[in-house]
Amino acid sequence: MKKSILGLSMRFFRANKFITLTSIIGVILSVSLIISMTLFAVNAKQTLKNEVSKMYGEMDLSVGYEYGSKNVIDKDFVKKLKSNKNIEHSSSVLVTQVKLNTSDSQTSFYTVGVKNDALSKSRYHFKNNITKNEIIVNKGLAESLGAKIGDRLQAEGKSLKLVETIEDLNSTGIAPNILLVSHDNLQNIISKKTGKNIEATYILVKAKKGIDKFSLANEIKKNEKDLRIDIAEEDPFLKSNIESLSIFIVVLSFLIIIVTSLLIISNFEMFLYKYKNQFAIMRSIGATGRQLFSIVLLQSFFITAIGSILGLGFAMFSNKYLHIWLEKIFSFNASTVTFNLKLAFSITVICMVIIQLFLLLPAIKITKVLPLKVIQDNEEVNFKSFKYNRFWGKSFIILSTIIILFGKIIPKEEGGQVFCLLLASILLMAGIFILFPIYLGPLLICLAPFIRKILGVNSYVAIKNVIPQVKKNSFVILTISTMMIITVFGSVMLNTIQKNEQNSLKEQYPTSIVLTSRLGDNSTIDAIELERKVEEIKGISNTSSISTQSSGELINGNHNITFDYSLSDLGRMEKLGIFTKLPTDKKNIIVISEEFSNKHSLKTGDTVELGKYSDADQKVISTGRYKIGAITAKLKDSDVYMDWKEKKYKTDFTVFSKLFVKSNHVKQTTAKLKRIKGQFPEIQINSYMDSVKKSKGMFYQRWSIFIVVISVMLISIIIGVFSSLINNINSKRKEFAILRTISLSRSGIINVILTQITLYLLIGLLLGVFSGGLLTIVISLIDPGKIYINFSIIGLISGFMLIMGLIIFFPYAARLGNKKITLELTQDNK
Repeated sequence: MKKSILGLSMRFFRANKFITLTSIIGVILSVSLIISMTLFAVNAKQTLKNEVSKMYGEMDLSVGYEYGSKNVIDKDFVKKLKSNKNIEHSSSVLVTQVKLNTSDSQTSFYTVGVKNDALSKSRYHFKNNITKNEIIVNKGLAESLGAKIGDRLQAEGKSLKLVETIEDLNSTGIAPNILLVSHDNLQNIISKKTGKNIEATYILVKAKKGIDKFSLANEIKKNEKDLRIDIAEEDPFLKSNIESLSIFIVVLSFLIIIVTSLLIISNFEMFLYKYKNQFAIMRSIGATGRQLFSIVLLQSFFITAIGSILGLGFAMFSNKYLHIWLEKIFSFNASTVTFNLKLAFSITVICMVIIQLFLLLPAIKITKVLPLKVIQDNEEVNFKSFKYNRFWGKSFIILSTIIILFGKIIPKEEGGQVFCLLLASILLMAGIFILFPIYLGPLLICLAPFIRKILGVNSYVAIKNVIPQVKKNSFVILTISTMMIITVFGSVMLNTIQKNEQNSLKEQYPTSIVLTSRLGDNSTIDAIELERKVEEIKGISNTSSISTQSSGELINGNHNITFDYSLSDLGRMEKLGIFTKLPTDKKNIIVISEEFSNKHSLKTGDTVELGKYSDADQKVISTGRYKIGAITAKLKDSDVYMDWKEKKYKTDFTVFSKLFVKSNHVKQTTAKLKRIKGQFPEIQINSYMDSVKKSKGMFYQRWSIFIVVISVMLISIIIGVFSSLINNINSKRKEFAILRTISLSRSGIINVILTQITLYLLIGLLLGVFSGGLLTIVISLIDPGKIYINFSIIGLISGFMLIMGLIIFFPYAARLGNKKITLELTQDNK
């Protein structure tokens, strides 16, 4: 019996090659796109790690003195550093210029004295141990010298044996030509030249697991102000960008699978409709529901398995070429573009399982086929059969409304609001999709007379012909709607994110350059010293620092208002134009934010009483009365700003946070500011110009992958939906032949078919736009604000679908109109 079930499954496929082919193509496109996007994200992450490894090896910090400092690293310094409990390993490195005898003269080369430990080997990428009489050079230099491993080179009067050559790693930040010699050997050379016994130029440091690099750098530098500390770190922007990209890919992959599954289900709906008679006959001669279930399950598994395997193969084939295109889109050079077959296979299996779970629906549905009801079920317009669905659809919408109202009451900080609104969104979409086919038929019945008056008899006939097929073609319409929901929601979200990021950047950058601390409340920077150092740089006109936030109390009778405050130099902030029109006498003056002013009805010139909570007294203690000197709209870090001189408000947690820098030459100034990073390793230099550029780059990455996904879905939907509609028209060829016999001409048949196709597309598009708009509104309640609708992308996708429908179905309808009526009437198209 198993063989006969398998044989029947295959025979159905041979008879429906077009349905099978379009379904498999949909799976191929989806699986290959998901694999390619996921592997690209994984490779991008690995590339980021590899770049750091190439640059720094296993080291976390490089500790040395500033260039020009009179201090040198001696054995005592090394011993003290090694005693630090947060350091796992350290390695001393010497750097100088050494003369090497070339063919025509002596030339000085960048030379590093290293020890034979893992830190030095990983940093400079050599493998062999170096003794006193040995040397290692980069491959480019070895070629130019004509030297091979085993040859002897003359350096500073000594003969050294070449034991290894290393790759030319220009990206490591070291000189293109480099000599590596033993630490002791270079120490002797430097000692002879300078008379000083220097232990190291800098020390490579590997921190213990779990230790924060920036905190360790501050700890080392605490008692040694002249130290320069470089930190091995990934580019924070690239890191956050890739993490964001990964999340976006996961969400879009899930949506792609849903659309693909809906497409295959819509194809199966047509397949089951077409062969319901045969299935009913099989039931009448003794076939069980379980056997029919097995037939359809085998067919769906065949489509999913073949499509997924071919999708994996297509992804492997396209990987070599596709990654170059993705790199251009995402502006990221993935130097390690390896095809991880194990991961790709896992993704393929996951996609297969998810799609197959969706396809259980048509398999279960076929078990309910009853022989005596087949013809009636195929054609009747009986909306009573939706009675149960009507109840669930209304229940879901009512429940979603209640959850939305309840979600708005829950405090956002507790996370319950996000969960409620997401749950409400799912229930709302489910309710709309369940109720849609129930009310669409009656709505079309009501609209049909008006359509007859406006568009004529042919359009009226087309509408009446569509009404009995609403139930049967609901998956086709829902697939189009799902694509439009993704288009509307995705484009609106991306457009809103871009606009909000632009507004946010303007708030974050009251000046062209902002220096921030990476350590937050753990910062050890002296704000006054940093201001002085920065203002020594030519091209910088004004600066002003601001502290981290702390909490204070505005005493208002028996009711206190808690606010966040930051300390700053009010005079400097006025010179920068951040605070304006401050009084000349700035004693007991505060500046408040525009939001805090509006919330508590405060204005410039008001006098308020402020206080701080005392742990000793367990109550708020007044610190005096303060006058509101100005209200600022340019700064939104805190509610209240006070001067650094307000000692009552200085705490252990009120430390340096930001330095605002004003400069007319941002690019040159940013380059000069990088020189002070060795003295202040926790500092991060940010400019408005660079942040805008990075923000746009991130937006275009998200937007590009969104366009790629929409494009693939469009191709899949055009293939799947239009093939389903073609099959639908084929199933009604006898009806069209009867209409031609009664009254319709060839052009009338074309009109009827195009009207039906346009109607299906319009219903799906309008439902999708409506549902996508509702979904966007509900999700936006999580973070209320202005929504920016991208009408162009919505209109473009809608227009493209309608135009493609006309392009594909006009010649098809014309060819159908030319068929002989006698042949069409005698053909069984069910």
